[in-house]
Amino acid sequence: MLLLRQLYLQVTSLSWLVLTVSTLGLIAFSTFMMPIIEPATFTNYADALWFTMTTVLTVGYGDLYPVTLAGRIFTVLFLYIVGIGLFASFIGKAIDSLSLHRRMKERGELMYKGRHHIVIIDWSYKAEHAIAEILKQDATTEVVVIDRLEKAKELNSRIHYVRGNATHEEILRQANVEQAKAVLIFADDRIEDQMLTDGKSLLIATAVERMSPDVYTTVEVEREEHLPSFSHIQVDKFIMSSGTIAKMAVSSIFMEIK
Repeated sequence: MLLLRQLYLQVTSLSWLVLTVSTLGLIAFSTFMMPIIEPATFTNYADALWFTMTTVLTVGYGDLYPVTLAGRIFTVLFLYIVGIGLFASFIGKAIDSLSLHRRMKERGELMYKGRHHIVIIDWSYKAEHAIAEILKQDATTEVVVIDRLEKAKELNSRIHYVRGNATHEEILRQANVEQAKAVLIFADDRIEDQMLTDGKSLLIATAVERMSPDVYTTVEVEREEHLPSFSHIQVDKFIMSSGTIAKMAVSSIFMEIK
């Protein structure tokens, strides 16, 4: 029992690539060997593959089984002891990988690899309205939201999340700003000082312009007197804070890009 436990721990500690190659190799080896060891029972490789898969999957239909001592020893050693454990570890690793991918996506740790998407800065109520407007106006455009939340507020096939500071180049690259068709920079409602709010928007707009000068950029500005501060960068549209800002921002994108 201790030996089997140690074997199991060693198998589960294998890397994903090694585990995949080992599992496929064992299936291929068993499929090749069974007709040699049991030629009367396994007359072709299709039957051998069927027996191997039903055994390692623990289905065990019983329609095919080894009758010779050599065939039974081979089955016990390679399929029962090694094969079932190896395949179970492979399935467990696959499920863990899917779960990890899901958690990483929720935490905004994955690189977005799509193109022609819209990047939204900060997951505020304005961003939620903007997302709803984008999904309503266009059936194919995807949205990437950059924020520093621990977990995404919402995720689906068209909404993606990147966690981090939008002024940092690596975060903008993770959101694939260089391949985006538009960027919406909303004023951060969590900052009470309007000067600091517009200062943050200016830093983000500067970083976006430096990385992707051709992307269509819309910036929400709290105070009109702060507009000259943005004169050194190329901002396609400024909008002043208002209750309809999300709809106006999205509408401006689709009017200009189409």
